[in-house]
Amino acid sequence: MLEIQLEGNTLTKEEPISVEEVIYKRKDKDQIYAVMYNGKLRDLRYQLKESGTMVLVYADSETGKMIYERTLHFAFIAAVKLLFPQSNVHLQHALSGGIFCEVEKQPYLCLKDVKQIEKKMQELIDRQEEIKRSVVPTKEAVAFFNGIGMQHKASLLDTRKSKESSIYTLCDIHDYFYGIMLPHLGYLKHFSIRFYASGIWLSANHHFEDQQKLFQVFQEFERWGEMIHVSDIAQLNQAIQEGKMDELVLMSETMVEKKLGFVADDIVNHHPNTKFILIAGPSSAGKTTFSRRLSIHLKILGKKPLPISMDNFYKNREDCPILPDGNYDFDSLEALDLDLFNDVMLKLMHKEPVQLPIFNFKTGMREWENKPTILDEDQILIIEGIHGLNPKTSAYIPPDAKYKIYINALTHMNLDSHNRIPTSDYRLIRRIARDHQSRGWDAKSTISFWKNVRDNEDKFIYPFQEETNMIFNTSMVYELSILKKIVIPLLDQVPMNDPTYLEANRLKKLLEYFEDGDEKAVPKSSILAEFLGTSIFDVG
Repeated sequence: MLEIQLEGNTLTKEEPISVEEVIYKRKDKDQIYAVMYNGKLRDLRYQLKESGTMVLVYADSETGKMIYERTLHFAFIAAVKLLFPQSNVHLQHALSGGIFCEVEKQPYLCLKDVKQIEKKMQELIDRQEEIKRSVVPTKEAVAFFNGIGMQHKASLLDTRKSKESSIYTLCDIHDYFYGIMLPHLGYLKHFSIRFYASGIWLSANHHFEDQQKLFQVFQEFERWGEMIHVSDIAQLNQAIQEGKMDELVLMSETMVEKKLGFVADDIVNHHPNTKFILIAGPSSAGKTTFSRRLSIHLKILGKKPLPISMDNFYKNREDCPILPDGNYDFDSLEALDLDLFNDVMLKLMHKEPVQLPIFNFKTGMREWENKPTILDEDQILIIEGIHGLNPKTSAYIPPDAKYKIYINALTHMNLDSHNRIPTSDYRLIRRIARDHQSRGWDAKSTISFWKNVRDNEDKFIYPFQEETNMIFNTSMVYELSILKKIVIPLLDQVPMNDPTYLEANRLKKLLEYFEDGDEKAVPKSSILAEFLGTSIFDVG
């Protein structure tokens, strides 16, 4: 007999029994996508063979959303392969709340094909086609995927340290996925698909917003990854094993340097009236190091950059808006004194002397610099802040005096053709490393705070990312191979009963795919050094 602890109750069941059978009579069973059982994530078909504690994983949780999207991706891949057996599918990168996919087929993909794929997906969903899972020794899985011509799967699994791997099957289409699936396609109640830029946009949602600038940056780095033969983890690991770590670092850093030079040249030679460079990006995008390095490039071109933090324009704490929980909402636009910001900027632009504010975070009060600042002819202000791209922030500054830059770690690196690594994972891993180095935080503290960070990014940064002069990618092809050595030990410290354990364990498994890189190869001026605690810039 099994004793299952669930929501404060003890259920007694015959053994073995599946998770599906345990939750069968619950009214909310259709919203349960998985469970945590004795600290491990289990799918609904998992057979319980020992007593333990069960925690339900619902559709609206972050884990639930990933399970839904992963199942949707398999439905898409299966539909394509059933319609076009000789085609190759590549799930490339994020776009407008979904994912951009390429389908290599003869003749080339067209709108009619996309309509067929959508129809076939809906047929599979309506039939509630079953997804079967087989757990086999990893060596056997590698041989299996090599045997059916899926070398990218075999190469990925060959890097796994786990003794066993899962093979998923849908309509006789076999695949490997990083994470569990729903038991059948009938769970997929909503999805959107459309023809976009000779490929396909696929999303669990319905709203599409054209993000041409972001798309172009992603595509540029996809092509660059192919050119240097580092498009996925297996290729990265092979390069590290062959002793090419220094070369990988040099290529990544040279690419960043080249792009920085291009941005500086664009500002100086093509936007000569620029007096304000407004920089914004999500957490751990590398804004501080980017700003410092851009300053150096501007100095080379004869400019005198003057850094200003938008945080210094906070209202006094007593005047800040309040959140429902009673805490101050420092991320809200209303927390900034926009009138003061615009007044100061206009005076600087007109070469009037002005005292700059300094916000004292200990007292929560505004203070002032002792000496007035006067902007001379060759000076350019570099202003960094979460609201830098919001048009309300600098509403009174002439458009031709502003140059807006959005930066993010827009990785092209994926596990393989069917398993994407979200850019948010890169940033969270960076953040865990930096919080540990600079604040002494443990991993669970950073992870627990991450949802609030992401929510504010959705509200205050992403809506304006296309309204920029430039989008800058700060990701490095090699970075997770180095960050893993800092972050995995921190993830190991998260206890099994902690609410952040599920996410911590997922990130740990992701990082375990990477070969160890040599951090000594990373220059102190690198954006990555900001997260290793070795930067020559003041990034504390």
